[in-house]
Amino acid sequence: MKKICYGLMALLMAALASCSDTDYLNAVPAESKLIMGIDPVKVSGTGNQLVLKALLHVSDLDKTGIDLSARVYFFEDAQGNLGLCAKVTNRDRLDTTLGKIGQALARKKDFDFTALPSHWIAGRSDKALLLMGPALPAEEDKLTTMMSRYLSADEETGIVGTPMFAKLDSIKAPMSLVCSADALPEQLVTPFTLGAPRDADDSQVMIAAEMRVEKGNLLIDGETFSFVPKINQALKKAAEVYRPIEGRYAATMADSAAYGLFVNVDGSRFIQLMRHNSGLKAMLSGINMAIDMDNIIKSVDGDMALITPAAGTNDFSMTMAAKLKHADWLADVDYWKRSVPAGGYIGDWGRDRYYYIGGHTSYYFGVTDDWQYMSGANKVAALASVKPSANPIDKTLRDKIKGEKMVLIVNFNALHADKAEAVKAMLKPMFGTVNTIFYTLK
Repeated sequence: MKKICYGLMALLMAALASCSDTDYLNAVPAESKLIMGIDPVKVSGTGNQLVLKALLHVSDLDKTGIDLSARVYFFEDAQGNLGLCAKVTNRDRLDTTLGKIGQALARKKDFDFTALPSHWIAGRSDKALLLMGPALPAEEDKLTTMMSRYLSADEETGIVGTPMFAKLDSIKAPMSLVCSADALPEQLVTPFTLGAPRDADDSQVMIAAEMRVEKGNLLIDGETFSFVPKINQALKKAAEVYRPIEGRYAATMADSAAYGLFVNVDGSRFIQLMRHNSGLKAMLSGINMAIDMDNIIKSVDGDMALITPAAGTNDFSMTMAAKLKHADWLADVDYWKRSVPAGGYIGDWGRDRYYYIGGHTSYYFGVTDDWQYMSGANKVAALASVKPSANPIDKTLRDKIKGEKMVLIVNFNALHADKAEAVKAMLKPMFGTVNTIFYTLK
């Protein structure tokens, strides 16, 4: 009987210890749209030294009161604010550390707040350090009020009891990520929502991934899924459309381009995914009114690359290159010319080569002698879409494209949006300068 009692007590103590290990995570809001878990010891090999030094502006973390062995969590809350949560072992030491490096702000509830030189706000409880920002001085009061609410959360109202955290916890990797598609910059949402039902919201499409960093590249190997069974089933079925990429267009992406999407598909199947995708339909709306892009996509059979040379422009600039199984749609071009909407024009620029001009849209397209589709915003861009760039992306990235089912490349150096800059600033303390995101579909 004693052995049974001792056994039950041991199990209870283990359970309590396990709960206390995650208590600090209650400060991560349950409604977060993104959460990234990082084991700094396994990622960097030097404990938390590389994770928090730059954010806290200290050179030695050993006596800061922060647990240097616990996982650190980055998150994006429902309002789009970025944050970091770390475990506290000694609040007095942490208070002393922050008092030396920042400016104390008004205390709220039982929580102290400090404005850091980097415009981030540090809030803390006895269990958790919460960093959020960046915030201008006029925004500090509103942000600290929100942070005090997050720090007050318990296991029933924090992130730990959510399906999102359960999914993250199931990914056994030093660095892992779970987020909803609407947490991503608008330009990146489309590839992840391909295959979702027409009535699905971006917030219902989820991404779960393992992550690692190599030579300034953030490599993400993930899958799309949904907590809604109907949407999840559709996404899993859509993933079957992608075939191993041969790498034909890997070198066509210049190192200055903003985005690149690479796939290998049978266009007659891929078009079904595109038709239900509002983001892609909106992207192509400027040319689809005059050119039957559906029939062009149906003629694809092999590698296809969609590349955006520059981000943030209002004019259509995407290039598309693809291997074709036929070009039967060329017989329809004369009809397109006759039925082009008012204010538009379709003309010729060579054999099996045409251009459309209308509004802010300029689109040159055609078929090469070896059955490749080429296109771009002008003649030069269209011709270049099927040829290796003079300054392509790094060879290590080009080699990684081959054999994958879907690859999305994001060039941070070509992005200047506030969110992109904030994410880049958060990643730098851990990994140094991150220039590229390289996403592959599992």
